[in-house]
Amino acid sequence: MWDVAGSGILGVCIGLFFGHRLALGRDKRKEFNEATTELRCKLQSHIGSLERGVVNGHVTATEVSKVVGLIGESRSDKIVRSFNRYQVTLEKCAGRVDEFGLRRPLSPGAKEELLSDANRLYEVVQPR
Repeated sequence: MWDVAGSGILGVCIGLFFGHRLALGRDKRKEFNEATTELRCKLQSHIGSLERGVVNGHVTATEVSKVVGLIGESRSDKIVRSFNRYQVTLEKCAGRVDEFGLRRPLSPGAKEELLSDANRLYEVVQPR
């Protein structure tokens, strides 16, 4: 009698353990995908403005840190490296402001370099 009851209890405990682990993974993935969707939408908008030669709606470190806080170290390193490269290029290319406080139009070379870095960041921030 105890053999049957013991194996039943053990089976329920194992099922609860694995079910809980799978639910945690699903919840983490869902949270990460929500954060990346927001960032990817902003990047799409920014890439569209760059294609028109205007710097508008760039991505900030705060937005990237939300995503980086939700993932493992190896994947976050790729995102941080891509963002740092994008940030340096953004400051170098789009940091020029005219006398009215507006950003000056991008030169063709700067536009291509910034567009390349923004696209690279967009590719790295993939949902799971």
